[in-house]
Amino acid sequence: MLAIWVALLVPALWGIYWLPLRYLESHVSAGAWTNVMVLVIGCLVMLPMAWLKRHAPGHASRIGLYSTLLGGVAFTLYSVGLLYGNVATVIVLFYMTPVWSILIARWGLGTPVSRWRYAAILLGLTGVFLVLNSGDTSGLPLPQSIGDWLGLLSGLLWSIGSTGMNRHARLHPAVSNLLFCLGALAAAILLSLMLGTPSEQPKGAPDFGAIVSAVLAIGILWWALSLTAFMWSVTRLDPARLGIFMMTEVIVGAISSALLADEPYTPLMALGTGLVITAGFCEALSTRTGRSVSVG
Repeated sequence: MLAIWVALLVPALWGIYWLPLRYLESHVSAGAWTNVMVLVIGCLVMLPMAWLKRHAPGHASRIGLYSTLLGGVAFTLYSVGLLYGNVATVIVLFYMTPVWSILIARWGLGTPVSRWRYAAILLGLTGVFLVLNSGDTSGLPLPQSIGDWLGLLSGLLWSIGSTGMNRHARLHPAVSNLLFCLGALAAAILLSLMLGTPSEQPKGAPDFGAIVSAVLAIGILWWALSLTAFMWSVTRLDPARLGIFMMTEVIVGAISSALLADEPYTPLMALGTGLVITAGFCEALSTRTGRSVSVG
């Protein structure tokens, strides 16, 4: 039961991740460098935890290690995407993972695709079509901002990384999360160098108390503690149930952004969000029925 509650609450917590992240950004206006600050804290917190568990039972092949690092890269793209794009859109694009996972299973691993997985592809693509279109039929429904593209790419990379982690890595959660955070930090630095800093800077003297509090809260609560707990729950729950539980992030993220973010959230976007959630259920049902192997 503890693993179930962790698998439910950690994604829900990440559903409001954009709130402290944007709060911090409003005080520093550093763009992608905001993520570097919080990830440095996350890595520093994880280092002694991972060191204490360095001899714990577990193993990972080279593919498993690279996959764990790639998972961190995916989360960095997702995090930066939340700063540069519409919150609900970025979250929905990230949760295109069932579609990517099915394609990886079919074309990369040769896994047979059941009718439930074809339904997941159809529902997922339709949902994203509605979220991106949002009543505008003047052109193709493609991601419009760099944040949208980062959200889409993060979901693809997470599907690849989680596939390798599931098949080739069995590390202690603390060790796994340290590698995860290191991959995220490397990607954050590279992305920050590519994107630079915003031209607009916050007015007035910086509130160092607010900045330090936000950096510590995000780095410790979200990146260090919650992800370590989530990786612990992953080893105790089957992929089908886990996939369903993770949809709490989409629900909480969509509701919180609709209520608290000054961003448009149309009925079409709400319908598209629901279809993407349903696609995740179809993917989980496909795994539960035993017709194919989940890799997402």
